[in-house]
Parts: sequence; structure tokens; C-alpha cells
Amino acid sequence: MKAADAKQMAPEVKPQTTAEAYLALLASRGVDYLFANGGTDFAPIVEAYAKASSQGVKLPEPVIVPHENMGVAMAHGYTMITGRPQAMMVHVGMGTANSINCIINASRQNIPMLFTAGRTPITESGDLPGARNNYIHWAQEHFDQGGMLREFVKWDYELRHPEQIETVVDRALAIAKSEPTGPVYLTLPRETLGMPTGKRATSATTTQVNATPPAADPAALDELTRMLAAAKNPLLITANGGRTPEGARALTRFAEAWAMPVVHYRPRYLALSTEHPLHAGWEPHAALKEADLVIVVECDVPWIPSQGGPRADAKVVHIGADPLFTRYPLRGFRTDMAVTGLVAPTLSALADRAPAAATLKARHDATAKACEALRKSQRSGCATMPKMLTTKYTTACINKLINEKCGEDAIFVNEYPLVLEEMEIRTPGRYFGSAPAGGLGWGLGAAIGAKLAARDKTVICTVGDGAYMFGNPTAAHFTARAMGLPVLFIVYNNARWAAVHRSTLAMYPDGTASKMQQPPFATLEPSPHFEKVAEASDGCGIRVSRPEDLMPALEKALHAVQVEKRQALINVELEVSYVKTS
Repeated sequence: MKAADAKQMAPEVKPQTTAEAYLALLASRGVDYLFANGGTDFAPIVEAYAKASSQGVKLPEPVIVPHENMGVAMAHGYTMITGRPQAMMVHVGMGTANSINCIINASRQNIPMLFTAGRTPITESGDLPGARNNYIHWAQEHFDQGGMLREFVKWDYELRHPEQIETVVDRALAIAKSEPTGPVYLTLPRETLGMPTGKRATSATTTQVNATPPAADPAALDELTRMLAAAKNPLLITANGGRTPEGARALTRFAEAWAMPVVHYRPRYLALSTEHPLHAGWEPHAALKEADLVIVVECDVPWIPSQGGPRADAKVVHIGADPLFTRYPLRGFRTDMAVTGLVAPTLSALADRAPAAATLKARHDATAKACEALRKSQRSGCATMPKMLTTKYTTACINKLINEKCGEDAIFVNEYPLVLEEMEIRTPGRYFGSAPAGGLGWGLGAAIGAKLAARDKTVICTVGDGAYMFGNPTAAHFTARAMGLPVLFIVYNNARWAAVHRSTLAMYPDGTASKMQQPPFATLEPSPHFEKVAEASDGCGIRVSRPEDLMPALEKALHAVQVEKRQALINVELEVSYVKTS
């Protein structure tokens, strides 16, 4: 039975409490899941779900997550696949504090989300249902609970009366979904949730819609068209251009129309096929030396200034819903033009203004030849086996197996370790990278959320050993098992905190730490048997330390996921290395 049919057949039952009205509103507004880590503030929510179940009322499916940060990452992963914002509820300020890391990730990656928390009961006397009745209700209260995350949400509010519930929910979702999209925060006092709704009925459809997206100024498009026509060596740099299928198609068409190489720099969403003739790899700095026009599309950090930026005579244009990234305190990248507009319509309009293909054929052919040579020079593949397992060889083996066994049905959720030069990903919507804020612990939950949104796909989650530990692995594997979401987890385990030591080497290349075998704050030894954590939740756990064992291990783990329908984890013990991945 389809969800829409189930909703139509569900009986009409008028909500009696604010909690019941709240959950009914979420269901009618298209929220599929309420990810939740409960506490003493959840009593009205628990009762509302129990009543709905006994009455056959359809509500968002509750998802129990044993850690708040992982729950936010799951909601993030579900939304990045579907585009539909979900709800998350945590326990008062304490649960909010546990969630902030992944809320920052969602904020910087523009993931719309209704993030909610209970609020310590307001009253002490006991005259109202839900008043304080537990010793924690005094110490847990904040003067300003929303203040701890206000910098990273678009809107926050505390529900003050049952009469407000429809306005508050509809406003929250409308703001979250308006460009630039992002999370919002709503606190729900226990007494208010338990209060009767009164006589006022709620609407079957939303009372507030999200704002129309920003559209590029026609005069700016005219000027940019002249700049494109005059450019001899244009370059496009993007990180989030493939956020939507429409954006990915428009970016591809724009690059083809203007014969322009495309660099995915620290991509969170893939826009252009890695095999496209104009795909110019993952590193912009060499290409910037030649470019006389740089088009930056939805990319917060298009280059690292200390590693070289655009030529002095080059023009730099930033395009996006918020091309100046106004919520970033400091961002000084040169900007000759900032075009406010969504990727798909803006780049489509510019593609329509391109000259005939024959005019730029020579540049297209020369660019395609250079991009092909770059791909060949950077790829090693897995035909030649190294003496020890490396990140590059591991990635090449994963790429070979997944392309042979899964093809376009695979989704990659990558928290740093993949060597992207070895990857062949031909369609958008198949690769998702961690947020630019770098809040570790995102990958496991995001992958499980992605699998929840795409049960028919094979989801592969690649994480470093440090990121795996940050991801609350016991909670993650529990949830994957409990919900029947088999994900293939691959831990790149070099027993090192490589980013810490790399940054030290960058500042002090000849320093004392550079000469040490085990530099301070950079070792993660003795390394745990990560595979046993997955086994504790009935997953397939495999540890690999020899290159010749890697491909058989990958095949066994993939069989467990695809055929046995259970999660699998491969603990790949790599050579000790501080090498930077893509």
C-alpha cells in the first residue's frame, strides 16, 4: 500500500493535546520520520504516539537513535538523498548540546531540518500536568537554551501556547526550506505539549509556503555573458553544484556550452561525471595559473590562498543562493562579480547565451585532451599490488568492485579518506562528501540515513579510524540493525590522526615533531578491532592487513550487504601515513 493511500484510509481523529496536534501537523506537511533521542520531556510525545497507534492514525515514523549527533546525521543523510526536510527531537539543552557538531555540519551544507528539543518544565507547583517532578529539572534549565546554537540555525523559537502550534510549525518548515536552506530550532516545553488544543482546528495543508528562490539579475547575466565571450581560458570550480539533479544537469550543460574545464574542489555533491571530457580533477591550484576567468559555483572555499590563487588579471565570479557566504565571519576570496541565484536556472540561462558549438570546438578538444591526460596520470588502479595497504590502492579496489557489482545503484558517503582520483562516478546523486565545517562523526549516521531514503541502493560509507570513533559506532550499528538498513562500512585505519600532524608539518616542516616516529596528538594506538563493534550488532566484521586479502574481503562484505541483508564493516589496516587524500 502506498503511503498516500494509507493516509487517505486513516481515520480522522481530532488531536486532543498540543503534542498530538504537533505530530499530526508534521505528517500532513510531508515529514516522513521523527528521529528522536528521548528524555523526561518526551512524555506527551510518547502518549501521542501510543494513542495514534491504537486509533490507526498515521504519524511520522519514530526512529530511536541512541546518540543525538548520530540522529542529526541520519536526518541529514535522508534529506541529502530526497531533498525533503525531516524532524529531529532531543532532550532539552543536554541533548541539544550533544547535537551541535552535526547541526553545524547541516548548517554549512544547507540541509533543511526541523531540529527540536524539549524544554525543562516551566512550573514547579505541580498544578499543571507536566510540571517539574524530577531532580534534574532544576540543574538542566538554561537561561537561553537556543543561544548555544543560534549562530548555526536560521530561526529559533520556543512554543508558548497551544494556539500557536500550526503557525510555529508552518513557519519553521517554510524558513528551513527557503533558500539558502538550513536547519531551524524549536523548543517544546512539557506543560505546553500536554495542554489541550482547544477549539481551533488546524489546516490540512500548510499555511505558509517557502519563499521563492533568488533569481539572477538580468543585467548581471548580460555582463557575465560578455566576460565569458571574451575569456580565452575560463575555469569552473564547484563543491556543491550537484546538490540537485537539475543543478548537476545545468552545470554540465553550461560547461559544455562554453568549453570550460570543471574542478570539483572538496566536493560535497558531484555535479559532473568523473569521466566527462571536461572534468579537470579535484585540485584547482594548477589550473588557476592559466585561467583568465574563474567561475565559482556553490563553493565556499574555492582555493587555498597560501597555495596560489587566480592570476592578477583574471576575473572571478561567484554564483549561488548566497554567493558571499554571509554567515561566514571571514571569507576574503576575490570577487569581481557575485551573482545571486540558484545553480540550475542561472547556469541554464548562461548556457542558452553561448555561441555555436563550432566556435569553441578547438578549445573544447584541447581541454578534453588535457583532462584525459590528467586522469590517466593520477590513476594507478589496482592491477599492481603494493607491498602494504595504502589509501590509494584501497580506493582503487573499492572502485573496481563497486562498478562491477553495483554500477549506478551504488551511493558513496565519504568522510574524508577516499582518494577521489581513483574513483569513477558517472552520474550525480551517487557521491556525498562531508560538510566543509569538518565536524567529525557525520559519515556513519549520514550513510544510514541515506540507506533509509534509498533502500534499493547499495550504500558504501568510507571513514577514517578517527572519524569512525567520532561517529558513535555502537549507536550507529545498533540503529542499522534495528531498522534493517544494511550498509557497507569501510574504515581506513592508519592508527593515526593524520590531519593533526599534517598541520604541524605545514607550520614547522623542520621542527622537532617532524622527526618523531610518534608525534604528539597524532597517534591512535593501540588501534581497536573495529570489526568487532559491527559484529556486536550481528554485522559481518572483517579485518584486513594484507593487500592480497582486500578484494576477497570486499567481495565477502558486499555479499553480506546485498544478499544476506546485514551490515558489514571492513577494518582496513593501512600503512602508517600522513598523506593527504583528495
